[in-house]
Amino acid sequence: MERYLEQLLMDITYATENVSWPYVKQELCIHDWVSEEEEDNTAPTRMLEEWTGISKVQLPSPELLSDYQVSRLLNALKKMLDAYNWVFVLQTQVPNRVQYATIRDNFCQEAKVKQWYMGFFQLCKPGTEHGKCSLGDYCQCRFFEELFAGFSDEELSPEEDRAMQFECEINHIKRKYGKNWMKYYPYHLDPDWDDENGNTYDYGFDDEDEDDGDDWWRR
Repeated sequence: MERYLEQLLMDITYATENVSWPYVKQELCIHDWVSEEEEDNTAPTRMLEEWTGISKVQLPSPELLSDYQVSRLLNALKKMLDAYNWVFVLQTQVPNRVQYATIRDNFCQEAKVKQWYMGFFQLCKPGTEHGKCSLGDYCQCRFFEELFAGFSDEELSPEEDRAMQFECEINHIKRKYGKNWMKYYPYHLDPDWDDENGNTYDYGFDDEDEDDGDDWWRR
């Protein structure tokens, strides 16, 4: 397996360093610019396997790989997808083995050839029930469904709106960063961290009185 894996990694590296850009102009000017929505609707597509030269059948089942082999292969695949502007993005912490299985299971997909905006690797087939995809308990669709479950169309007071944002942000960073979530604590949304002047969002950086006196550098 190790010998096969080395050859596969070489193939992936070659695909990463030799990206072909069909349908894409070699030179762009500002007049070629389009909105993100327009490019998403009009960008040509290619089968990812055909475009990269890497096929799903080449990717070994995760059960046949050690943790170290999974990590190497996963990193190489992510780097390749970045090069093709078809980025593999997750919003929560997901074990490497689950990430690799997700890429492998969904590698036979169409990719949009984009010039202006980022494209994203499809994590599951359309219509897949939440939690039934390769990500399982780490399903990103279910994560966002839970994240936005507390949002309401009702008009909220500033205090209620801030409290809702605070709760959603806490839930998000806990899911994304796991046990290290406190490193990303949203102090700007926590009313207990307001400064003495009550600047709940800018902490005094936009205080006009302060700015008026802060001109020592002119003297």
